[in-house]
Amino acid sequence: MSLYAVVPVKDLAGAKSRLGPALDPEGRAALTLTMMRNVLSALREAGVERTYVVSPDREVLDAAETSGASPLLQRSRGMNPALEEAREKAVADGATSLLVFPADLPLLRAPDVEMIVEAGDGGEGKLVAVAPDAAGKGTNALLLSPPDALPFLFGEDSFGVHLAAARERGVEVRVVERPNLGFDLDTADDLRRLAAPAAAYPPQDAPGELRVMPVSGFPEVRSGEDLPDLLARSLGDDLRAGDVVVVTHKVISKAEGRLVDLRTVEPSTLAKGFGSRFEKDPRQIEVVLRESRRIVRMERGVIISETHHGFVCANAGVDASNVPGEDVVCLLPLDPDASAARIRDALVARAGVDVAVVVSDSFGRPWRNGITDVAIGVAGMNPLADYRGGFDPHGHPLTASILAVADELAAAAELVMGKTDGIPVAVVRGYGYGRGDGTGKDLLMAPEKDMFR
Repeated sequence: MSLYAVVPVKDLAGAKSRLGPALDPEGRAALTLTMMRNVLSALREAGVERTYVVSPDREVLDAAETSGASPLLQRSRGMNPALEEAREKAVADGATSLLVFPADLPLLRAPDVEMIVEAGDGGEGKLVAVAPDAAGKGTNALLLSPPDALPFLFGEDSFGVHLAAARERGVEVRVVERPNLGFDLDTADDLRRLAAPAAAYPPQDAPGELRVMPVSGFPEVRSGEDLPDLLARSLGDDLRAGDVVVVTHKVISKAEGRLVDLRTVEPSTLAKGFGSRFEKDPRQIEVVLRESRRIVRMERGVIISETHHGFVCANAGVDASNVPGEDVVCLLPLDPDASAARIRDALVARAGVDVAVVVSDSFGRPWRNGITDVAIGVAGMNPLADYRGGFDPHGHPLTASILAVADELAAAAELVMGKTDGIPVAVVRGYGYGRGDGTGKDLLMAPEKDMFR
């Protein structure tokens, strides 16, 4: 299936005229573009192959192209004729299904788009998925499979009109209702609702309660042991859909044989000199150097390095705590994302429900004292939540808000694991993370943006 999307946008000069009492023309134009970018971001994150923005306004089309959409200059007048122009273009480009989203959906997120797409799957003939506005009168999302399954009938009471047209043509209809899809911004009252405190209008899928549960009594893991199977047998029957299983990297490294006996290490001249100067074990210093792709700083007895994975941390993640033996140190897993994926596969197979896995380690942070657990491996979720294009509780557009949710889950899990309690696994329940194929590498800062390189 080639799924394309269309987002119609009016001329900015006449956009959102009913917001006149609250915003001047420049404010209305800026709001229209911000909401459009939010819709385009949701479509992109949901994996829609191509999105067309159809508009008579060149400024709109320039902004759409900058956001990765295909601009289509509207030649006709009115929304339905504009959509017909876009449909013709999409079909010519190979679309087999077509999504339509208005540009005035400020709360739209990728999971809302995914719900519409999922509703359009599995039909035997022509199928339409439609989402009504909050009043149940307008149409805030439309999926047509094939693209010509229905004519475009946007306007007064369009939700009911689209349903009636589908019945007349014998087209299967599936209705999708979600708060984010139902909220379109047209009036000053809508704007006040958007700017209301978050408690009055909670975000879609916000958790009412978050539970972080330690997995006590987990056995000591030895080199070569099948950790994914051990975790599946220990947790599988108790997991629920949407759980996040956080596993410390130490237990993974032990199972994968990432332990080094320092008695087998011959330190280099550099390791001996640094160790002697700061009373450090030169053998462990040598292991740190071997695990480093780049030394960031090496002074005052501290080594900050970039590992072969791309992590910038103390001692390349080499650690002697919580490992057996006086002369043994633990290294990071070779590929934490692959380790997380293997564990997730085993858990899903055993539990029969979709879960995510986070592999954690303790890192220090610039500007802050103390350490906190972060995610170095991820499977089954998007490790970042991108709120750009949305609005804060005061109605201001968000332009830089990207939350490292996988790091936050790792830190929450560490609170119940403890550093000395011997608990290497915890389950976080109740957090509505975004499903996806994200990895721990997604959390790494690009070199050109890293102020500490």
